[in-house]
Amino acid sequence: METSPLEEFLLEYVEAAEGVWQAVEPQVYDALLPAAVEEAIGLTASAGVFRFTLDPEALADYPTAQLMAFGNPLLDRVFEQAQALGQVAQVYLTGFNLAPHDLPATVRRSLQVPPGIEVRSAAPRVYHFATALFWFQTTFISDEKVQDIFRIGIDRYYGRLTRTLEDTLRSAALSEARSYPYPDAPHLPLRRVYQLAREEAARVVTVKAHSHLTELQHYLQREVQRISDYFSDLRSELADRQARAVAKGEVAAPFEAQQQALDREEQAQLADLRHKLALRVQIQLLNVLHVIQPKLRLYVQLVLAQGPGGEIEIVFDPALQKIEAPVCPVCARPTLALALTRSGQVVCPVCATQSLGQRPARSS
Repeated sequence: METSPLEEFLLEYVEAAEGVWQAVEPQVYDALLPAAVEEAIGLTASAGVFRFTLDPEALADYPTAQLMAFGNPLLDRVFEQAQALGQVAQVYLTGFNLAPHDLPATVRRSLQVPPGIEVRSAAPRVYHFATALFWFQTTFISDEKVQDIFRIGIDRYYGRLTRTLEDTLRSAALSEARSYPYPDAPHLPLRRVYQLAREEAARVVTVKAHSHLTELQHYLQREVQRISDYFSDLRSELADRQARAVAKGEVAAPFEAQQQALDREEQAQLADLRHKLALRVQIQLLNVLHVIQPKLRLYVQLVLAQGPGGEIEIVFDPALQKIEAPVCPVCARPTLALALTRSGQVVCPVCATQSLGQRPARSS
């Protein structure tokens, strides 16, 4: 059973707080925390052992355990204290084969070029490439509070989202210190990287907010109908009583006042319901992890039998044993399909087509 991001966070938090944890059973843990940390998160003395679970059904077997679910004030205090421990960390990845067998052949197989173009690879050099992992916390507030934690990774060399970094982290050896004196590859400023992560976080949160809002709107419609039906029944009863009173020759004014009172009460309940079900969204940056990984950087030449040639920079990821898609210098899109312009510039086939004014040759 895979651990959830919240479960991973809690276990990492215990270790970062200089505590120790032990699994009692899946999603149930015992933790020992320093007294200062227990005081900071508001734990009461419990024989020195803090038992927590992420499974509501486990509370039947462990009634003294704390259910660490979003909305629990204790979990909120853990988040706050985790931030106080330090929001930024850096780790180096090691243990990769930096001398892959026949790298030029791998490059040729990975790149798609038109017929008649030869692919030549220069000698590679090892550089440290940086990726930034951002943990965001989102809080959806309406009639209840729902929180979610998600992470976004940005490759600081290309400025694009990372899709496979979690797999790399699981297989790599981690070190807090730089083990080898490789130079740093060029990278985007942290401010720009955070801006990219924030834009992606906004997209993620928008999708989740839309889902929450749809549920709230359906619930609101049902509750509005229920309240309307309730007051409609009251008005019907009041109209029947008024009709009987008029038939007896009694004054109708009291019934009119009651009718107005019902209208005011209905509008007040509907306004209160809409206020409680209005969705408010908060997003907060929790932590940042800078992941430094050695990769191979090399220049690749595309050479025509007759005509100009050009070169482009390629990055080989030894963790995945793959070539990373380079960026077309014209349209800035990542691509493994490459072609040449008349001037010998290496671009994607679409940009080459626009440059040549003709249909591109089929890639081999």
